[in-house]
Amino acid sequence: RALPRRGASAARLATGARESTHILDRYLLREYVVFAGIGLGVAATLFVVIDLLQTLDRYIRTKPPLIYVLEHFVYRVPAALHDGLPVVMLVATIFLFLALTRAHELTAMKAAGMSLYRVAAPVLLFATGVAIAAGLFQELLLPKLNELGDEVDRVKIRGQLPRHLQSRERLWLRTADSRFYRVELLHPGTNDLYGVTVLEVEQGSFRLHSRLDARRAHWTPAGWELTDGAFREFGPRGEVQTIPFTTTAIDLQEEIDDFTRIHKSIGAMSYRELRDYIVRLEATGFQVKKYLVELYSKVAFPLVNLIMVLVAIPFSLQSPRGGRLFGIALAIAIMAGYLVVHYVALAFARADLLPPLLAAWTANIIFLGLGTSLFLRART
Repeated sequence: RALPRRGASAARLATGARESTHILDRYLLREYVVFAGIGLGVAATLFVVIDLLQTLDRYIRTKPPLIYVLEHFVYRVPAALHDGLPVVMLVATIFLFLALTRAHELTAMKAAGMSLYRVAAPVLLFATGVAIAAGLFQELLLPKLNELGDEVDRVKIRGQLPRHLQSRERLWLRTADSRFYRVELLHPGTNDLYGVTVLEVEQGSFRLHSRLDARRAHWTPAGWELTDGAFREFGPRGEVQTIPFTTTAIDLQEEIDDFTRIHKSIGAMSYRELRDYIVRLEATGFQVKKYLVELYSKVAFPLVNLIMVLVAIPFSLQSPRGGRLFGIALAIAIMAGYLVVHYVALAFARADLLPPLLAAWTANIIFLGLGTSLFLRART
C-alpha cells in the first residue's frame, strides 16, 4: 500500500510533461515577441528618420506647431508598420531559430521528445493570429488612419483647404450609362459650377441625344439653377432644336456632393470600399482588371505574415552557426524573391497573361508551397 500505484505515477508523469511543454511554449513566444517588438521599434524609427529627411525642409518653411508634426506620425507610423509587418515577422522568426540552434536549445528540446513541428507550433499559431489581426486592421482602421493623415498633412501642416472644398478645373464626370458632365471650374465653397456641359447619349448606339450648356450652375436644396445657356436636342436625322435661356431651374439626379466627392487612392481604400468602387466602374463601362488585382491583393496581403514565418523556419535551420548578419541577409533574400515573383505576376496580369485572382495570389501560392515543402522535409 505504501508503494505508489502505477496509474497515478503515469498520470503525474503526463501532467508534468504537459506543464513542461507549456513552459517551453511560453518561453518560445516570449522570445519571439521580444524579437518582433525590437523589429517593430527599429522599423518605426527608420520610418520617422526617413520621413523627417524628406519633409524637414517643408516643416522649416511652414513652421507648423509641434503637435501637428506629432499628429502626423501618430497616423502615419501604424500604416507604415502594417506595410512592413511581413518583414518584421520574417526577421523575428529567423533570429529566434538561429538563437535556438546556436545555443543548442533546439537540440535539447528534440532530446526531450519535442519534434520540430511541435516547437514551431506556438510560433505558427502566433503568426496566424497576427495575420488575422492585420486583416482586421487593414479593413477597419487603416482607411481612417490614411484619411486623417492626409487631412493633417494638407490642412494643418500645409494650410490648404480640405480636398472636398478645393476648387477643381476641367472636371469630367460620368454619372450613368448615358449622361456625361463637363465642368470648367468647380467652386465647392459657393456650390457653383462654371462652364457646365451635360451630354445625353443613347445607350447602345452612343448617338448624341441632347446637350445642355450653361455659363453657371448653382446648387440649392431645391435643385440646380442655371444661368446663360441653351438646351439642344438632336433628332435621328441630324436636325437640332435649340432652346436658349437666361435663368432656369432644372431637376437632375446629381447633387453637388457628386461633384465634390473625392475618391480615395486605391491603396487607402478598404476591401469593401474598393469592391463597391469596382461595381460602380463596371456599371459605367470602365475596364476594372487592374482594380480587381488590387482587390484580391487586399485579401492575400495579410496572409504574407504567416507565409513568411513558414518559409523562414526551414531556411534558418540551413546554417546553424549563422549570426544575425546572416539572418538579415537571409531575410532580405527571401523578401526580395517574394517581391520579384509578386511584381512579375502583376505584370503578367496587365498583359492579360494571368487572370487577376491568380496574379494576386501567385507569390503566396509559390512561397506557401516552398515553405511547406522545406518544412516537411526538415529534420524533426
